[in-house]
Amino acid sequence: MASIMNNIMIASFILWALYTECLSVRFKVSSIPSVSVALGSDVVLPCTLTPEKNGEEMEIRWFKKIYQPYAHLYMNGKDDYTAQMPQFANRTELLKENITRGIFPLKIHKVTAQDSGEYHCYVESSHHHSMAAVQLQVTAVGTVPVISSITDGAVSCESRDWHPKPSLSWTDNEGNKINSSMMKVLRDENNLYYIISIIQQPSASNITCTVSNSINHSNDSRQIRGLEHSQTSRNTHSRVYVIGAGIILIFFGCICFLLRSLGDIWDKHGDLQRKYGDIWDKHGALQRKYKALLATQPKPACCPIRQRREGARVQENAPGILKYILTHLWNIKWNPTHRSSFSSLTCWLIKRMLTAPFIRSLFTLPHRGKTSSMTSTVAVSASTLQEEFMSVTLYSGAILPQALPLGA
Repeated sequence: MASIMNNIMIASFILWALYTECLSVRFKVSSIPSVSVALGSDVVLPCTLTPEKNGEEMEIRWFKKIYQPYAHLYMNGKDDYTAQMPQFANRTELLKENITRGIFPLKIHKVTAQDSGEYHCYVESSHHHSMAAVQLQVTAVGTVPVISSITDGAVSCESRDWHPKPSLSWTDNEGNKINSSMMKVLRDENNLYYIISIIQQPSASNITCTVSNSINHSNDSRQIRGLEHSQTSRNTHSRVYVIGAGIILIFFGCICFLLRSLGDIWDKHGDLQRKYGDIWDKHGALQRKYKALLATQPKPACCPIRQRREGARVQENAPGILKYILTHLWNIKWNPTHRSSFSSLTCWLIKRMLTAPFIRSLFTLPHRGKTSSMTSTVAVSASTLQEEFMSVTLYSGAILPQALPLGA
């Protein structure tokens, strides 16, 4: 019995020692619910161990929605950026000044709208782990709302670059709310919001457009109805003037361009005229040289080949024709009673023969391949020679019917 009691006491002591050791290694990670920061500023997200413990040998991981990739990781006594989210590259820093006391907040530089959301601080030791969450709210106050008339009976109000999502409201000069006929909220590539609302033109003398977000930032824009119409009229006139001035400038620009183009064409026309004049002068000079060259050249005889052929043919036939004439004269019969007639006939025949172109041509035959001016006459008179001789024969036959050969 005594031994059993001793064993129970020993077991109880061991369990108490283990429980005490477990209590000594357990810790809790804590933070604050939310942090608000303006767009583009730096922010510090707190993370603390309770009770205080040295976190140099622990793993400290900051992440958003998923465990990895992470926003920042501290492990094995150093920072690890191998699996860091791209949007946090070179913008995160784990503050280690109080890490031995279990305080290691995360600092984010130049906060963007995409950095908004819930962050988790996860701490793990060799015996225990714990985690806490903190909400980061990035705020951006947008532009002053702009009220403008879009039609005769409608007014719009718009503002941009808001974060978080804004809301818009209309009120009249008495503070009464005006219902919007259309409202849209859009988000751009930088995760910033744009809002626009349209209402029908109220009867109140002035209206107010207010844009605000959940962090109680707001911008107001008030517009007096009469001034709005005058401003719209001035804007309309200004637009008309600008459009008219633009049209006039374009018109004069086109005219200047056309004039410049015409000037270039006229210059090219003048160049072509000068070139044409030079060509015409060269043409005249060539004509004068050609005429001078023709004047220095001897004039060729007309149809030289034909003349040479006719001259050669007449020269070949000349002995036969002359023989025929002399034979005919030799056979003329002598009649004393017709002495005077015979003498007249002889004189007339000799004169006719000597003046004939054929006889003259016998003394002007071609020489050395050239034909004289009389060769053409020979060619013409060759055909008339027999006619001359036949007329002589007829005449001699008429006056000497009884003529006998001279040898008879």
